[in-house]
Amino acid sequence: MADAKKDSKTKGKIATPKQSKKSEVDIKKRGRPKKEAMATAMKAQPMKRKRGRPPAEKDTSTATEIKQEGKSRGRGEKMLSREFLFDLVMFIKEAVEPVARSLKGKDIVHVAPTGDPTFAIDQIAEKALLSFLRASKQPIAYYSEDTGYSTYARVPKYLLIVDPIDGTRAAKNGFEWCTVSVASTRVIERPTYKDLDNACIAEIMNDRIFYAERGEGTSIISSDSKKRPKLSNNTDIETLNWSLTIPGRPAYLIFNTAGKLIDLSSLRGGFFTCNSSSYSLTRLVTGQLDACVDISVRFFKEFPEGTRDMFLKSGKGSIIGPAPYDLCPALLIAEEAGCVFTNTEGDNFDNVLLLDTHPENYQTLIAASNSELHDYLLEFFNERIEQVINVLRKKKSSN
Repeated sequence: MADAKKDSKTKGKIATPKQSKKSEVDIKKRGRPKKEAMATAMKAQPMKRKRGRPPAEKDTSTATEIKQEGKSRGRGEKMLSREFLFDLVMFIKEAVEPVARSLKGKDIVHVAPTGDPTFAIDQIAEKALLSFLRASKQPIAYYSEDTGYSTYARVPKYLLIVDPIDGTRAAKNGFEWCTVSVASTRVIERPTYKDLDNACIAEIMNDRIFYAERGEGTSIISSDSKKRPKLSNNTDIETLNWSLTIPGRPAYLIFNTAGKLIDLSSLRGGFFTCNSSSYSLTRLVTGQLDACVDISVRFFKEFPEGTRDMFLKSGKGSIIGPAPYDLCPALLIAEEAGCVFTNTEGDNFDNVLLLDTHPENYQTLIAASNSELHDYLLEFFNERIEQVINVLRKKKSSN
C-alpha cells in the first residue's frame, strides 16, 4: 500500500506524516499530523486514485498504522489508520462501479452461508477485497459475508469487518443506494460493537466517503470538500422521511406493522425501501432521512413457532435478517454523528457479538436523527409488533 515516502503527486492519496522521531506533541495528538499538514491532507481527492491499481507491495508498517492514544477508551494501542480504510473502500469501489453502471453483475453465482444470494457483482467486489489485503501485507484478519473469517497473517493484529457491497440489489441494477462498508477493531475473542475503533463507508455511485473514529466524531468527505454531519430535527410524523428494510423478510408481518405509519407519512413526507442499512443510516448523517427501521426479526425471536415458516418462505429456505457485521460500520458512523438508535426493545448494541451470524443474533433497528423521534418510533413499533403477534397467536390457537 502507501509508503510514507511515496510520491506526493499520486492522485487520491491522503498524505501521512513520516513516522520516525516522533515528538511528545505528536504522541499527544494521537499520531496525527499538525494542523497545517491536516489541512493540506483534507484537500486531497481520494476519488481520483488511478483505477485498477492495488496497493504497493512495500513495507507499509509505518505508512498505514498511526499510533492512537484512544482518548475515549483509555488505551494506548494502535489501530488501523483512516488512510488504510480510505484506500480499501476506494479500491473496491473502483472495481465494482463500472460493473454497476453497465448492469452486467446481475447473475446469481452462489448463496452465502447467511442465505443471501451472491451476485456476479458481489464476486467482483470480494476479489478486489482479497487482492487489496494480499498486497497490503498487514497483520489483518477479516470477516466478510461470502468468505467468513479469514486471514493472510500468521499472527493477525487487526480485524476488518467488511461488506464489499451493502445494497447489492441496487448496485446490480445501477441505482445509487449501495456502498462499500468497512469497520476495524483489534483481533480479540468475541468482539462486540463497543470494541470497534473506526469505520469507513464509500458510496459506490457517488463521490462521498463517511469516516468515524470512536470518540472523535464523523466526517463526510467528497472530492472537493469535507463536511460535518447535518442531522434533521424533524419530529412531525406527517412529514417524516424514513426507510424500511424488507429483502427476504415476510412482507405480511412488516406492512401489517408499519402500514399506519406509512399512510401517515408517505404523502407529505417520504417512505423509502433503500434495502441497504449502511446507505439508510448514512442518509441520517446527511440529513436526507429522519429515521430508518428494520423490525422483522423481532417476530421470529418472540414468536418463532408461528412465524418460522413465513421467514423460510420469504428467505428461500433461510432466515434472513440484519447480521451485526452488516450493521456495525454504519452504526458507528451514525453514533459519532449524533444519531440515536436501539433495537425495537430499547437496548443498545454495545454487547452485540459482531461475528455471530446465527438468526438468534440478528438484530432489529430503530434509528433516528433525534431522541424525540426515536422515542416515538420505539413506542409505535413496540405497540404494533405486540398487536400483530397477538393476532398471530389467536390464529394459531384457533387452528
